[in-house]
Amino acid sequence: MTIHARRDVPALPDLVFNAAADPSRLASWLPGPHEVVGRSDDVLILRGGGSVDEGQRQVQLAADYDRLLLTWEPLADEGCRGELRVSLAGAAGSVAELTVDGCPDEQFAARFLEALANEVEQNLTAG
Repeated sequence: MTIHARRDVPALPDLVFNAAADPSRLASWLPGPHEVVGRSDDVLILRGGGSVDEGQRQVQLAADYDRLLLTWEPLADEGCRGELRVSLAGAAGSVAELTVDGCPDEQFAARFLEALANEVEQNLTAG
């Protein structure tokens, strides 16, 4: 099932995108039950995710910094795929749009965007 979510973030698009695309930063705010347990270049090793077997799975990240587009694909046949697009909204705000497919957790997209917005607001913006 494909799920789409959208969230306004009061920060410039580059800040929002960098918080999502940087694997080490992503590991600090990724919402549970997902957990980054390792990484190698553009591959993340995740644990959790609401599946029957809470084992580890690998996903490959692809970040297009020019288009502010982050995609991830599972390296196995099954798993959650996603596409995050960040764009300018107003003078100093952003809109983050996330489309996921194959995720067993129907609330993942909304929780992901909420956690991303919280990370940006708490740790990357002045004030």
